[in-house]
Amino acid sequence: MQPVNGHFQLRGISMRIEIMIDKEQKISQAILDALEAELYRNLQPIYPKTAIRIRKGSANGVELSGLKLDEDKKRVMEIMQQVWEDDSWLH
Repeated sequence: MQPVNGHFQLRGISMRIEIMIDKEQKISQAILDALEAELYRNLQPIYPKTAIRIRKGSANGVELSGLKLDEDKKRVMEIMQQVWEDDSWLH
């Protein structure tokens, strides 16, 4: 591991995040694009091999793959929650 901006970069770990947003919520594509950009900005310093896909579907859901440790999954979910709650990326 190598420190990056106060975090440790986990080399070699490929992570994939798939986020499904219920299409009934009527969230615009511009907001989904901004969310994706902000997630990349927050996650890539720690997980440089991150792939994020956000799409509309029949329900809300998040699927993480490529992380073996529960603490990594928990950390990613916490970062995603912080990004969602801090709506400064919407402006």
